[in-house]
Amino acid sequence: MSEVIYKGRILTLRLVEVPGKKLEVVEHRGAVVIMPFLSDREVIVIRQYRYPVSEELVEFPAGTLEVGETPRSCALRELEEETGYRAGELELLGSFYASPGYSTELLYAYVARNLRKGSTRPDVDERIKVEKVTLGELMEMVKRGDVRDSKTLATIALYLLKRARAV
Repeated sequence: MSEVIYKGRILTLRLVEVPGKKLEVVEHRGAVVIMPFLSDREVIVIRQYRYPVSEELVEFPAGTLEVGETPRSCALRELEEETGYRAGELELLGSFYASPGYSTELLYAYVARNLRKGSTRPDVDERIKVEKVTLGELMEMVKRGDVRDSKTLATIALYLLKRARAV
C-alpha cells in the first residue's frame, strides 16, 4: 500500500505500508552541492538563513534539480545563482543520500574551479551572504561547530578523502 498525502513544489510525502508498520517517505528529485575554489587554498561559502531551523547556516552553494535537469547543469546554475561565479571546471566528487531513513533525496557533490565572475540570481526567499575563506579557516569553522549543514560537511569529507588518495 502506498498513498500520497501531500504533493508540493519540491517534494511529495507518501505513506507506505511495510510489514508491521506504515512509513512516511519524502520523495525528492535530488539536489547538488558545490565546493567552489577561487584558488588552491581559498573557497567560497555562503551564509544562508534557513527558515525550517530559524537560523543562518554556513554552507556550500546547493540546490534542487529541476524536472529533467542533469546534476551537472544544476550545479552550474546554482553556483552562479547563489554566488555570482561561473565554473570553468566542474568535477564530481560523489553522491550520497541526505537522510535515507525517510527521504529519497540523493545529493551530487561537485568541486568547481577556474571561476569567472557572473551575476547572482537568488530565489525570492533566499537571504544569502557570499564569503571567501581559506581551507584552513574552513577546517577551523568545522572544528568549532560553525558548519552544521550535513551536505557541506559530507562534501568536505569527500573532498578530503579524494585529496588523501591523490597523495
